[in-house]
Amino acid sequence: MPSSTGSDPFYWRTFNVLLRLLGLGATFAGSVVVVTFGLGIPAPQGIEPHLSWGALASGVLLLLIGLGFLILPPYRPDQGDTGPLVSLLRPQRGRRWWTGDPA
Repeated sequence: MPSSTGSDPFYWRTFNVLLRLLGLGATFAGSVVVVTFGLGIPAPQGIEPHLSWGALASGVLLLLIGLGFLILPPYRPDQGDTGPLVSLLRPQRGRRWWTGDPA
């Protein structure tokens, strides 16, 4: 049993799965905000769709944050990763996208 959570494989596998779920949820929520509140689709019966710039901007921001979480490579210090936690330059090196386990 590892002495600290920094090298525990279960901890980092769970971290990567939760990061992917956060990315999926934020991407979905951002797209719902853009379409429903930003563009006003579907509009209530008898009312034209209304464009809301505030809701559109916040929905796009949430959508981009969610996509950013989804494109991050998995971080597994127990597999030899070093450096910052959030880095697009880290190679995946034949790892699974969800957990970072070796493929």
